[in-house]
Amino acid sequence: MSNNSLLDQFKTILARSKDWAALELEYAKLTAAEKITVLAGAAVAGMVCLMLGMTALILFGIALAYLLLELMCTALAFLVSGCIMILIMVLVYLLREKLIMNPIAKIITKILLK
Repeated sequence: MSNNSLLDQFKTILARSKDWAALELEYAKLTAAEKITVLAGAAVAGMVCLMLGMTALILFGIALAYLLLELMCTALAFLVSGCIMILIMVLVYLLREKLIMNPIAKIITKILLK
């Protein structure tokens, strides 16, 4: 009788283990879907901000050129404005680790390890 009881207990444990494994797999799928959704949302928001920022930078460059028109001729004003934009791009490139890479790495790490 104890062998039958032991066999029944083993079957019960096996059935519960299968249920537990199925639930863990479902939880892993849901967690992965949530993290992918958050990453995709952050990527889309980042792209929208990048496009709006570039548009603003172009408009600021044009506004700066028209502001400089008071001090110099039109061609020179736009040339100076363009040089200032190139200087800003070089500074962003030189500081890309601190300005771009580290914040992105922190956000992705925070999302994936959460």
